[in-house]
Amino acid sequence: MKIQCIDISLQGSVLHLSLQMLSDGIEIDSFYLMKLKVQFVRFMGFSNVSVMPTPNHQSFYLKFGDIGEIFEMSFSCIEQLVHVVDSPHVIGLPHSALGIVNEHDAKTNIVLVGSVFVDATLCMVCTLRDFPSLPVLTLKSLLESLYIIIQKYDFEDSLFRHLQPLLRKAILRIMGLLSKTAISYELRLLSLTIAQTTIRRFYTFLGSSVPYVSIYRMASETQVILVSSSIS
Repeated sequence: MKIQCIDISLQGSVLHLSLQMLSDGIEIDSFYLMKLKVQFVRFMGFSNVSVMPTPNHQSFYLKFGDIGEIFEMSFSCIEQLVHVVDSPHVIGLPHSALGIVNEHDAKTNIVLVGSVFVDATLCMVCTLRDFPSLPVLTLKSLLESLYIIIQKYDFEDSLFRHLQPLLRKAILRIMGLLSKTAISYELRLLSLTIAQTTIRRFYTFLGSSVPYVSIYRMASETQVILVSSSIS
């Protein structure tokens, strides 16, 4: 049992270092980037992880389900995820690496390296059972990752359009944090900022599913004061 714990801890350390090197701009191709993502979703504990080759056998599709809970050894990877999705470095990726099925995979799209982790980040926000009970630093890192994704990735672009339902679900989950008095004022304000920024930027497809007026109502109920100048 002790050996197994050491092995898991070593996996976490290696994964954390890999994510750090990725965000710092280490040279990597799409195949090894996807292998890193496979290791990430497996280590984090996503359910139903499966890997299937594309028709041309030059890449593969990665599918995964919900994530019910995460363990302490995974916290540092979430905290490093902020830097990955915020990294300015780009890479050429096939459609399959972005989770787009039934597309010609010969075409390469130049995107930010953090693009391959957008769906996993959204899925964590949507499906973690004890989301508000995460350690403060880990919860803050996950919220910051979501905020960065909203700012840097265009969900109206064809490369990310398939993630719109997941983003919508994530924002509704974030709005639920506004009534959680157990979390800090800072995190509730960050949650409010995320919700409002998302609606302002992507109102065309969010529409009334995330009512703008509800944000102000919930902010008033939780005594969170929105300063408009703090919203970009």
